[in-house]
Amino acid sequence: MKIVKIGGSLITDKAEYKKFNRILAEKILSEISGEKLILVHGGGSFGHIASKKYGLPGKINETTIRGCSIVKNDMALLNNHIISIMVENGMNGIGFSPYHLWNGSEFDYKPVVKSFELGQIPVIYGDAYIDRDEIKIRSGDDIMVDLARIFKPESAIFFSDVDGVFDKDPKKYKDAKLIRRFKNESISFAGIENDVTGGMMKKFHSMIECREMGVKTYLINGQYPERIGDLEGEKFVGTEFV
Repeated sequence: MKIVKIGGSLITDKAEYKKFNRILAEKILSEISGEKLILVHGGGSFGHIASKKYGLPGKINETTIRGCSIVKNDMALLNNHIISIMVENGMNGIGFSPYHLWNGSEFDYKPVVKSFELGQIPVIYGDAYIDRDEIKIRSGDDIMVDLARIFKPESAIFFSDVDGVFDKDPKKYKDAKLIRRFKNESISFAGIENDVTGGMMKKFHSMIECREMGVKTYLINGQYPERIGDLEGEKFVGTEFV
């Protein structure tokens, strides 16, 4: 089985509040249809804009409580957009929020395990949750690490809006080189703006954690989801963590 994460920057316009990219979401879901998998997705403009506005993550107060309600509603809407596409195309997707998996001391994935065993496709998304006197955010990348530890999948695939890991920021430097097989190369994330879930550095370390658990891990440009069909081939465009 596989665990697959669809980055929020792919399926939403991160600059426009709650704008869903249905066409690309359909394209990605079509490529993974028929696979035995668990799906994770980020929040993009459905999660990050309101989180930042209401000070999430943060201590519980009137503002953050309001923000938690709004973010949870927005993320449930995004999750529903994705599952609606899946159901329309014969995929038995079912949504899970970390808000309901948190038991006060850890995330309990037993409902996810049961759903998967029944033949459904669990679709888990990054979301806000309440922990004692704080409202925190569990990112999709954190969830991928959790799933890698619990399920020990064949592979962990991260769909993002870049071709893979580069030796420097390809959006700034034309001579940036794609690292086809990443092991311990030096990477700089200086100048890259972080979001409420930790930014590119956090995503990068989540991929490394998955690989350290013995799971084949890949970073692929989700604008070209067909690349998932050539993971082991010579023509593969992306980064494999080794």
